[in-house]
Amino acid sequence: MRLVPAMCVVAWLGFCVATACDAAADLSRDLGRLERLREAVDVQADRMEYDQAERKIVAQGAVRVALGERSLFADEVSVDLDDETLVASGNVVLVEGPNRLEGDRIEYNYRSNVGIVTNGRGTVEPGVSFSGVEIRREGERQYSLKEGRFTGCSVCQPESTTPDWEFRADEATIYQDEWVAARGASFWIKGIPALYTPVLALPIGPRRTGFLIPRFAYGNTDGFTVKQPFFWAISRSQDLTLTPIYRTKRGFEIEAEYRYVLGERSRGDLRGRYLYDRLSGDQPPNRGEVHWFHDHILSPAWTFKADVNYQSDTSLNRDFIDNSPSARTQRVLDSNVFLTQTTARYMLLGLLGVTQDLTDIGEKRLSRLPEVRFQWLPAPLFSLPLVAEADTSAVFFERSDADNAGRFDLFPSLHLPLTPVPWLFATTSVGVRETAYTQDAGSGGAANRFLVAFGQRFGSTLLRRFDNPGFGLARLTHIVEPSVQYQYVSWADQQDLLQFDPVDFVSAQNRLTFRLTNRLMARTQDADGQSRSYELASLTVMQSVNLQPKTREFSDVYLEALTPERVDQAVKDLQPLSGGFTRAKERRLSDLVFQAAVRPVPAVRLHGTVAVNVENPEVEAVNSGVEVRVRDDLTLEVGQSFVRDRQVDGVVGKILWNATRNIVLDLLTRYDIRSSTLLENTLSLRYKTCCWEVGLRYTHRTRGPGESDENSVNVTYDLIVPTPSATR
Repeated sequence: MRLVPAMCVVAWLGFCVATACDAAADLSRDLGRLERLREAVDVQADRMEYDQAERKIVAQGAVRVALGERSLFADEVSVDLDDETLVASGNVVLVEGPNRLEGDRIEYNYRSNVGIVTNGRGTVEPGVSFSGVEIRREGERQYSLKEGRFTGCSVCQPESTTPDWEFRADEATIYQDEWVAARGASFWIKGIPALYTPVLALPIGPRRTGFLIPRFAYGNTDGFTVKQPFFWAISRSQDLTLTPIYRTKRGFEIEAEYRYVLGERSRGDLRGRYLYDRLSGDQPPNRGEVHWFHDHILSPAWTFKADVNYQSDTSLNRDFIDNSPSARTQRVLDSNVFLTQTTARYMLLGLLGVTQDLTDIGEKRLSRLPEVRFQWLPAPLFSLPLVAEADTSAVFFERSDADNAGRFDLFPSLHLPLTPVPWLFATTSVGVRETAYTQDAGSGGAANRFLVAFGQRFGSTLLRRFDNPGFGLARLTHIVEPSVQYQYVSWADQQDLLQFDPVDFVSAQNRLTFRLTNRLMARTQDADGQSRSYELASLTVMQSVNLQPKTREFSDVYLEALTPERVDQAVKDLQPLSGGFTRAKERRLSDLVFQAAVRPVPAVRLHGTVAVNVENPEVEAVNSGVEVRVRDDLTLEVGQSFVRDRQVDGVVGKILWNATRNIVLDLLTRYDIRSSTLLENTLSLRYKTCCWEVGLRYTHRTRGPGESDENSVNVTYDLIVPTPSATR
């Protein structure tokens, strides 16, 4: 039978009505203590009794004690009314929210929420399990262990098995959601000792200060590499990761990354590294880099952004194999700080920018200090059927290999859109462009350029729908978009203009461009009635005709950006000139360009671009790729690029395969077809469980002429503290 302590006391008073008055007074005082106890605890048990001499409540058999938000279960519980403590024994379990404490015996002060557990074990958030010969609960979020063990595996692995990893310590203190501090600690893997440390501070909560798991690597260029990151949670809105690095062949290095959040609309990241490189080669031994990114939304219309990058030399990223492939193949390094205002009518941009060329041995840098751009977005002009727009910019350039200069560019234009018949639309465009410089490329005086642009475009969109065409499709839509465009831009001698970017050279035009696009849009319908549309296939064919081809002088900056896939210009018979210009003859016919994409199923996409020189029949360029995504299990990407006059012919392949629930395979390959050289092969293998992850990455890359190939092996090991919800 289950009775509350107050009923036991009342029954006991009923049997003692004939006792002396002093006994009645004692009982009255005990009743007061019981009332105070009832405010804190609620005891339920099979049997309960009150010991007057010891002033205790003794409960036996399936005892449950409710302590507000806490609950205690045991075979036997003794409550001391004077000390407000209890002693529980036999299958003791103390539960408080997700935290759980078990043991053979517990001495517990239910007022201060402290106690001692013998042969105890417990679990606290975010998912740490621990045990000890003696466990002292020293507050709401603190536990001290003697001869203790703690791990993050027990909450997601059967209790009967040996945990994949655990720490054992002579003494340890667990600070919930923060860290574990231990003395005489050892690290065990599957019951086998692997590491000993006299002291240990292990972060166990999100964003907690402490040392992270070290990283190890070996390469024939860097030698053995050890990275020991330290994470500092400065506050809820900022943190710092400091990583000392030692490379046996290069020396010491220090990396730092500072992250901050200034508000819901403002955040940023500051990263840097420095080392004194013993293998710097032609570069100075003091090497380093700094990256700063900041994003701040000042108001719905105003935005401030910064993306600042600095490197001490042009080959810093290429020299270190542990940098990402995108960083090692980067051709330029841009730094930009800009303030923008965006409205429905216009866009205003203020910019400070620096571009550093990473391909040359010598330093080559172009700075915009500052640049202001104003773009009037296309909008109707008064009540006329005209659409007006304008682009304006003012910039001051500083260049390391040429004179500094200022430039002002104004380009307003008018458009007249018409629909002569329902299936045909036409747009007539007229614009003028004035570009002025504070000095020219020769004498140093001011210079300017005036251009007139005219365009006429005719186009149409034709479509036909097919319902239930088969192949599991609910609808198939065929869209045909033909267009023809005439473009005229007046000629101007631009050799006396300084060349900084594409604005400084505009190619003269008297050209017709033809374009034909076919698209197949598919719609599928799932069993639950949900419909989804996607582009099944597309094919675009385009070419242009130069109505007055001539021999002209072109800027080298312009020709460098003129790829075979562009149909707005085509040249031949190049003759380099001085001052950054080249004389070339315009071709009458541009390359015939085919752009195609096929998605036979939503998970597979094939795409490609082919440019064919029809005057001297040969393929000028091919860019193609295949993308396969099978749910979240497999991602396959293969890309091929061939450009005849750029000596480019290579293949890049990527595979990300979740082979099993625990194994992830990642492969990157870069191959140069022209030289039959495997530029890079990177294979990453990760094995992940609920409480730990190990990774192995092997990289082989071919370096420059006269340099040996580089091989690197990187090993990572991470301990994971899972949350209980993640294991359900």
